[in-house]
Amino acid sequence: MKESIAILWDIENVTPRSDSLFVNGLIEYANEKGKLSIAVAYGDWARGSIRKTSEALSENSFEMIHIPYNKKQKNSADMALSTHAIELIYMYPHIKKIILVTGDADFRPLLQSLRKHGIETIIICDSQSASEDLLLLADDYKDFRDLIPDTAYEYVPEETSNIEKLEISLPEAMDLLKEAIVVMNQRKKVTTLGAVKVRMKLLNDTFNENRLGFRSWKKFIMHAESEGIVELEHTENDQIIKLLETEHKETSRNFVRLPNIMFAMLRATRDCAEKSGKAQVPFSSVSNRMLEQNYDIKESKYVQMKRLVKDAEKRGLVLSSNKGKYWFVEMTDAGNEYFTK
Repeated sequence: MKESIAILWDIENVTPRSDSLFVNGLIEYANEKGKLSIAVAYGDWARGSIRKTSEALSENSFEMIHIPYNKKQKNSADMALSTHAIELIYMYPHIKKIILVTGDADFRPLLQSLRKHGIETIIICDSQSASEDLLLLADDYKDFRDLIPDTAYEYVPEETSNIEKLEISLPEAMDLLKEAIVVMNQRKKVTTLGAVKVRMKLLNDTFNENRLGFRSWKKFIMHAESEGIVELEHTENDQIIKLLETEHKETSRNFVRLPNIMFAMLRATRDCAEKSGKAQVPFSSVSNRMLEQNYDIKESKYVQMKRLVKDAEKRGLVLSSNKGKYWFVEMTDAGNEYFTK
């Protein structure tokens, strides 16, 4: 028998552009994890940025708690969500799992309390703003983009959707490690041993050190240290991963080495936008332009455009949006910087 599960969503912290599709994906994910018993979202429903989301939530039987936005009380929604979560423990003891849709570090005390009561916690976050320290406390975590159904973007034949095709190589994993550290440095976050792994998984959810032949995450980092990429600094309370000075000089936030297929997608998106005179260009146009440049997305590890765009969006390089059944991608300033260096 499936365990009962609740969804608590801080709408101000995670606000997908593809609102209704994400809501459907979230509910489907929750039903895979257990029996969905309670679904609540917290936010200022008068704000235009989440109005479309409120319609999708209403259609899917979410309880919507109105928290008027107040600059002097920015944590009002956080307090309401935390209070509700603690009440669930005592009022509904049959609920054993809670999905928290947020990435706010302020929820760390809540996760610690839920853990003490034996509640399994799953975080659905926006990887661009999520706190690594929060995700370390969760039993599992995902970027919200990972829950948007693949069929919303394009059809993927079953034989090409094998996860093994998405796994990264050891050199790619080392580049991913560098990128994670640089991103965290730019955001002034402490690159502790556990937090860096969280950031790597957010940037590429297929990363798994065991599949690369390492028995543990620490063994993976020790290999990177032996390769002259990073060094481990031992502090009184933790271990900090730092890029070696030579690597640090060659790597910056804007010039992190991207997978070739991702850079090709950025270039194709820019070309299509310049040709059409429109910022938003269809996925199909980008895919065709990539084929002209001898990059076939179906032969890459990403398999489909959705996965590639998703990982680029996690890095803040592009934005995706949908109009009916059609999907569009547009460059951000961070993505354009790759062509102005």
